Amino acid sequence: MFGFSLTKLVFTAVIVFVVWNAFKYFNRVQDQRADRSRVKGQGGGAKSSPAPKSTAKQDGVEDMVECKVCGAYVTRGAKSCGRDDCPFSG
Repeated sequence: MFGFSLTKLVFTAVIVFVVWNAFKYFNRVQDQRADRSRVKGQGGGAKSSPAPKSTAKQDGVEDMVECKVCGAYVTRGAKSCGRDDCPFSG
């Protein structure tokens, strides 16, 4: 009665596969509807220009530069590490 058989295992696998794919499909449809409503709310559609890229100061991210003397990466305008030949002032 509660034994495992190949038929029961295959049937269970098929059911799990169908439910999983249905879940993915409905989530995809929901995401597409949200994207359409968001674009429609912006009043542009495909003709609207993309959002401007954020600058480093807005993100709080700075580019690092390599020290020509020791090879360490530091931020621009960093203070001297104390070595006599350090290219950074400070």
